[in-house]
Amino acid sequence: MKTISKILKVLVLILMGTTFCTGQIQPYRIHVDHVYPSSSEDYEKISKNLADLAKENKEEKGWHVLWTNDNRVISMTPVNGWEDLGEEFLPNTRAKLGDEKFAKLFEEFDEHYDTHSDNIIMLSEKYSYMPGGINISPEGQNYRKNMVLYHKARDRQKIIEIAGKFKELYTKKGSASHYRFYMSGFGNPEAYVLVSSSAESPLEHAKRTEENQKLLGEDAGKLWKELSQYVTKMEHMEGRMMPELSYVPTKS
Repeated sequence: MKTISKILKVLVLILMGTTFCTGQIQPYRIHVDHVYPSSSEDYEKISKNLADLAKENKEEKGWHVLWTNDNRVISMTPVNGWEDLGEEFLPNTRAKLGDEKFAKLFEEFDEHYDTHSDNIIMLSEKYSYMPGGINISPEGQNYRKNMVLYHKARDRQKIIEIAGKFKELYTKKGSASHYRFYMSGFGNPEAYVLVSSSAESPLEHAKRTEENQKLLGEDAGKLWKELSQYVTKMEHMEGRMMPELSYVPTKS
């Protein structure tokens, strides 16, 4: 088991090290709970309690929560290396409550889903389009529309090159439709890129998208045709960020 652990650690370091070499990359640890629809209210209460405890105990590491329309609860935690992945979760809260009470907090979560998963995704500042600076949770824009484009691993570089062309087009046209560009990392069974956009509401997002299509014109259609030859399948994900279930440490 120790040998396997060492091998796993080396693989993660290589993968994350390679990622950082591309520059302007922020990895996130993703935890997904597939919550029973009938348990949504109870799960939300437990999540709110956890966020409140983190705030009360001034934890150093925080997370953002996205609740999707198909009842996936996705927690995003920024990581900077293997050390972050191995760190104890909520150490101040554990110390205050004690191991037994702390464990019971997470046993409550287990009652409300059958499956959950963990993986790493990488936010690319270079290929995101947010002229005012990268922010995964813009104030007042909790609606999310994510487009997931799966591709063969060998075509990742081609996808990235076309992503660069899209950003150039958006920048040239001065588009008001901002987005963040993520790439799948360790723990994902398939290779994909994810484009995430924020808005105040689904209606506002649809309006902005329509205006953006008119602004970008035929150039966007040509780029999409170039991109689609490398896409093996697509998914669309909608949901809302949940600030009350998230915890963002106060900067000192």
